[in-house]
Amino acid sequence: MFRLSKFAFSLAICASLAFAAVNFPYPQEKDYGNGTINATVANASANLKSKFTSFLGSHYEEQGNFARIKFDDLNYTVSEGIAYGMIMMVYFSDNATSYQSNFDKLWAYYNKFLNANGLMNWKISGFSTINQYNAATDAEFDVAFALIMAYYQFEDQKYLNDAKTLVGKIRQYEMESDGLHKPGDAWNSKRNPSYVSPAAFELFKDVDQEAFWSTALARNYTLLKNNQNATSGLPSDWCGDNGSAMDTYSYDASRAPWRWAWANAYFGHADAKTLLGKLAPWVNNQTPANVNGPVQLNGTFSSGCCNNSTFLGPFTNALSYSSSYQTKMNDFWTVLISKNEDSYFNKAMQLITALLASGNMPNLKALSETPPPPSSSSAPSSSSLTPSSSSTPSSSSSGTIAPIALSKIPSLNGAHVINNGVSLQVLNNAALEIFGLDGKSVRKLSFASGSWQVQFADLPKGLYIIKVSFGNNKEILRVPVN
Repeated sequence: MFRLSKFAFSLAICASLAFAAVNFPYPQEKDYGNGTINATVANASANLKSKFTSFLGSHYEEQGNFARIKFDDLNYTVSEGIAYGMIMMVYFSDNATSYQSNFDKLWAYYNKFLNANGLMNWKISGFSTINQYNAATDAEFDVAFALIMAYYQFEDQKYLNDAKTLVGKIRQYEMESDGLHKPGDAWNSKRNPSYVSPAAFELFKDVDQEAFWSTALARNYTLLKNNQNATSGLPSDWCGDNGSAMDTYSYDASRAPWRWAWANAYFGHADAKTLLGKLAPWVNNQTPANVNGPVQLNGTFSSGCCNNSTFLGPFTNALSYSSSYQTKMNDFWTVLISKNEDSYFNKAMQLITALLASGNMPNLKALSETPPPPSSSSAPSSSSLTPSSSSTPSSSSSGTIAPIALSKIPSLNGAHVINNGVSLQVLNNAALEIFGLDGKSVRKLSFASGSWQVQFADLPKGLYIIKVSFGNNKEILRVPVN
């Protein structure tokens, strides 16, 4: 089911931050909860931002309204790189620089090279020519996730609409009917454990068919648990439908622990905890400087190759499972962030795994739907508005407000910001609550079926957070009053 949520709001505590270019500026350094930990090394976020700036200089390229992420061979771009770039643009945006334009250009590049199914061909030469045809599923999972997060970060409905469309295509072309993932839309001979993105699947429930994505979560978690090595907890690059391993833990499989830790951080999935609970103890017994991939599934490292971010980063994420691994997680972080990588993939892995490990990749949807914290500060004073004769809502607080009933019959529930107020489309009943930036409730109103306009012009000037409830569905809006 597609749950509308027209505007996200920033958990700002002052008006200057509330009017920032983005809702959740870097660095965030959030405590994810669900029993997880973050790296606690000094200057972690500053050092990570420096790595991102370097990555932009070497691997981000624009041409007109399009942008790409250069592959290891800089003449090419792969779809997963577009996805990683879009995630980075969401989370590295700060009060000084919004990367929304960069995000839009990467998304435009994705859409420039679509196949017949409306999915990006996975490898492109520069800005002009398709090199390898058809889609790779991991890219779609990550692009759709980035679009959902962009909606909450940049506050534009188009991103959520685009996510809804893309997730529908993923379900149609890159998933089995029983929920098992396909590695691409044009081939399906084996499975890739590192493609499975449980946190994204959980978010897809909100923009697509909830029952299908619940089934997909269960089916793919079963695959992951069957694939995991009993000794080390490592997954394989590729596997059969029953999870039987086909090879070692190498450059494909390396992303899986990042995805497991991500699902645990966002949602505390029991299956994610099971997977991490087997892998993290093995990682805790390793010395970061000695981690050389590829790794045999029994935990035997390669001789002399390769101590890089592709293997260090996801192991850092795995240690987020428990506070008992804090010292080791900090050790892994220190080696990870010290790497000056020379390839696209190693650099990208350094950035996306470090975003999660440092608390800088939170679930923006969850943050957006959290009401402002209560405060002892005084709320804005009551207005002295007089309701129109056509209004029927009731208010649970002192003072009045002026909803205007319109003749239009709504076809769905919705709330939209208008000048100094909101407009509502109410199918049955709705409740509206106004918060000041201090977190204190200013007014509560209830509405019967119909179309309404509610003006707040007589409230003191400033930004207000409006929470509208349509049964179990909620929308959060930011309304400036001037």
